[in-house]
Amino acid sequence: RRAVAEDMRGAALAALTQLRAISLHPRLDNESALYSRDATHARKLMMESGKLAVTLTQLDEIRSRGEKVILFMMTKRLQRVLKLWLDQIYGLGIAIINGDTKAVATKAEDMTRKRLIAEFEARPGFNLLIMSPVAAGVGLTVVGANHVVHLERHWNPAKEAQASDRVYRIGQQKDVFIHLPAVTHPQFDSFDVHLDRLLRGKL
Repeated sequence: RRAVAEDMRGAALAALTQLRAISLHPRLDNESALYSRDATHARKLMMESGKLAVTLTQLDEIRSRGEKVILFMMTKRLQRVLKLWLDQIYGLGIAIINGDTKAVATKAEDMTRKRLIAEFEARPGFNLLIMSPVAAGVGLTVVGANHVVHLERHWNPAKEAQASDRVYRIGQQKDVFIHLPAVTHPQFDSFDVHLDRLLRGKL
């Protein structure tokens, strides 16, 4: 019985993981097919995902205001393709801060988390930073950004709140906006709706 229960839990977790990936982009499992040629192609690929289409509209609006954004997500494949797309669309060189990014430099040319954040904040006007909520621990301050987009929700709401807190630090001079883009369905509760309900239940 224990083995059966464990198999069922494993199957349920695998199904949830797959649903989450599809909610981010329906072709996320085929990364090479998502490599864009230019800004127009990048926008077209983003528009294949309801969630990314909503996010792109938000980013266009934030760019018009000349403000900065942190995009939080855990899936490294999404981090990579989103960097490619948004670099092409907005003409940026977006940094990714995740578990692979060093906290302390070991060589002079090493890019540490704090150095990447300093460069992100130093660029005048609109800019984007891609971060893993796991890498956004205590000690990181990003007051140059006043928009936080949780593109991929963390299963632990405390981790999500801690990630958002990176912009709520001493020195923040602008109103802060937390965005939770979600895909909905006219008849059924979508994955995003179920996950939001689950996370709110944990608060």
